[in-house]
Amino acid sequence: MAKEYQYTMHIERTIVDDLGLKLYDKVSAVVAEIIANSYDADAERVKAEIPLGKALASKKGGKIVQSGYCIKVHDDGHGMTPEEANEFYLTVGRHRREYKGQGEFSREKKRPVMGRKGIGKLAPFGVCKTIEIRSAGGSRTSEGYRVTHFQLDYDDIINYVKKKSKKVDDDYHPKPLEDDGKWDEKSGTIVTLKNFLPKRVPDKETFGRQLGYRFGLGTTDFTIKVKDTKENPEPEFSIEEVKIPLMEGTKIDVKNRPVITDSGEKMPVRGWIGMSKTSYKYEEFAGVRIYVRGKIASVTRDFGLPSGFMGEFVARSYLVGEIHADWLDEKEDLIQTHRQDILWSSELGQSFSKWGKEIIKEVAKAGREPRRVQVSEVFIQKSKLEAIAHQRYDDPELEKTALELGEKIGRFASEDELDDEDYIEGLREIILTVAPHKLLVDTFRKIQEMADKDGKVDVKELIKLFQTSKIAQLASYGQIVSEKIKVVDIFEKSIRNEDTEEKELQEMLEDAPWLIDPRWEPMTANQQFKSFRYALQVWFKKKYGKEVLTTTKISHEKKRPDFILLHIENSIKLIEIKPPKHSFGDVDWERLNRYDDAMEEFFETNKSYEGTFPNRYSIILIADEISLKNSSNKKAFQLLKDKKRLAQKTWEDLLNDTTQFHQSFLDARDSFKEN
Repeated sequence: MAKEYQYTMHIERTIVDDLGLKLYDKVSAVVAEIIANSYDADAERVKAEIPLGKALASKKGGKIVQSGYCIKVHDDGHGMTPEEANEFYLTVGRHRREYKGQGEFSREKKRPVMGRKGIGKLAPFGVCKTIEIRSAGGSRTSEGYRVTHFQLDYDDIINYVKKKSKKVDDDYHPKPLEDDGKWDEKSGTIVTLKNFLPKRVPDKETFGRQLGYRFGLGTTDFTIKVKDTKENPEPEFSIEEVKIPLMEGTKIDVKNRPVITDSGEKMPVRGWIGMSKTSYKYEEFAGVRIYVRGKIASVTRDFGLPSGFMGEFVARSYLVGEIHADWLDEKEDLIQTHRQDILWSSELGQSFSKWGKEIIKEVAKAGREPRRVQVSEVFIQKSKLEAIAHQRYDDPELEKTALELGEKIGRFASEDELDDEDYIEGLREIILTVAPHKLLVDTFRKIQEMADKDGKVDVKELIKLFQTSKIAQLASYGQIVSEKIKVVDIFEKSIRNEDTEEKELQEMLEDAPWLIDPRWEPMTANQQFKSFRYALQVWFKKKYGKEVLTTTKISHEKKRPDFILLHIENSIKLIEIKPPKHSFGDVDWERLNRYDDAMEEFFETNKSYEGTFPNRYSIILIADEISLKNSSNKKAFQLLKDKKRLAQKTWEDLLNDTTQFHQSFLDARDSFKEN
C-alpha cells in the first residue's frame, strides 16, 4: 500500500472574507471555473457530467436534502503530482503568473493562462460543500502517472479559519482519499462536487448557453462536452462558440482600432461590435462581451454612455459584440475579484469606456435604417396585410398602395408591441383606411404630371388613370361609410336601450352630426366657433342671470348640456333632444323658445359673427312625440317651423335616413366593382 501523503492547504488571511462570500452561485459559473483550470493545465478535451434540469439539493423543513447526484469535470491535461498540488493548487490567493513555478503561460502548449488570483478553485463552494480532486500528473514512469487524490470540505475550512492559532505552521490539511499515491496510465484531472446547497442545474439549452458565453477561445485544440447524468438523459453535446445572427451592415471589426490612453499609448483589441437581428432573447447574449485571455471578464450594454444619444433604444436593445482585451489583466489587474466586471474607474478603464462609447454611436447610426426595414418586414408578415388588402379591395392598384403604405408606416412601428395582436390589427386598419385616399391623391398627381408634360397626353393612359381614380374614390368613401355603418349600429342600440342617458345621446350627436343629416360633416372646431360659443355663454348669463352649457366636451362638467351647438354649412345648429319614448311638452317648449330668442338677439347685438356664420342659426329638435297643450305654444312652435328656423325629427327618422343613405352608397360601390 502506498504511503499516505500529507496534504497541506495554505490559506492567505486576505482571502478569508472572500471564502465567506461564495464568489459564484450559478452552477454554470462554477463549472466554467473548473474548465478554466483545465485549459490552463493544457487539456484538449474536457467533459462535464451533470444532471441537466435537476435539483442538486432542496430545502425541506429547514433542512437541506441531497438528491444523490454529483457533478464531475474530467480533463486530459497534464494533471498534478501530490507535490504540485501542495505547491500550486492548495496555495490560495497567490498570483500564479508572478510565481516562478508557474508563470503567465501554460506548461506545454504555452497558452496565456486564464487564472491569476488563485481563488477560482474555491468557486465550487458557492454551490456545494465538498470538492474531491483526483489528478494524475508529473513525469511518466514505468508505472504511469502519479495520482493525487484528496478532498476539500467547506465546513472544515471555515472551522480552521475561525480556530486558527497563532502558530505560523498551523495549516488546514485536506483529507487524502483512497486512490492517493496510486498510478494511472494517462494524465488528467477529475473534479467531483458533492454535498450541495439548495441549487438546481439549468436545462440543456440554458446550461449550454450559460457555459458557452463564458469562453471566447477561438481555438480548435480545446473542446468541452457535456454528459447528462439524470434518468432518461439528453444526448451528449459539445459547447459551441456563441454565434449571434447580426443585422446586415452593422458589424464593426475593431482589430485596427486600438484603445488610446490619455498618454497616447495604443492598447490592442480584437473582435467586433454590431446589432443583432432580433432583440435580446437571453440575458447571456445581451450587450458586448469582454474577454481577457479567452475568459469572460465583463458584459456591457453601453460602455457607460449616458442616455439621450441618437439611436439609444435600438443600441440598448440590440447591441451585441465580442471584444478581446488581454491587457486588462497584464500590467495591472483591472478585473474585479468576482470576474463579473472590470474596473472602469481606472485610467485604462476610462480610456476603454471612451473608446466603446464612440463605437456604439457608429453602430447605432449604421443600424437605424436596417432596423426600420426589418421591423417593417416583421409587421407586414405578422399583419397579413397583403392577403387582407386583397380580400377587402380585390383591386391590384389598391393592394399595391396598401402594401407600399404598410412598408413605410411599418418602419416606425413599436418593436416591443409587434407580438400584440391588438396593436398589429389597429395599425393594419389605419393603413387599409388610408390606402384608398393615398391612391386617389397619387392618381390625381399623375394626371397633373401628364397634363404638364409638353401638352402631350396619352389618351389610353389617361383613361386608365381616370378609372383608377374612380376606384380609389369609391374605396375611399366606401371605407368611411363602412365605419359609419358601425357607428349607426351602436346608435341604434343606444336609442333602443331605455337606460341610455340623455348626455350619452348628446355626445354621439356632437361627435357624429351626420346622424342628424347624412350630408353633414363636422367642421373643425376653429377659433371663430370657440369664440362664438364662449361669447354666447357669457352674454346669456349676463342677460338671463344663469349659466348655459352648450357642449359635452368640457370634461370637468358632470352635468349634461342644456343643448349642444354644431358648426355646419356656415351656420350654427342648436340641437335640442328628448330621449326616446319621452314627449316634448309645454315646459320644454318654453325653455327652447327662450333659447331661440336668445340666439336671435345675440346675433342682432353681435353683428361681427354674421361674416363667419352668414346663415346665422337654426334649431334641430329630436323628439319622438310633440305634446303641446297650450294653444299659444302650438302656434309659436308651428310658426318657428314655417320660418325654417326649427326642424323636428324622431329618433327613428335619424336612424332610417342615415342607414339608407350609407347602405345605398355601399350597394352602389359593390355594383360598380362587379361591373
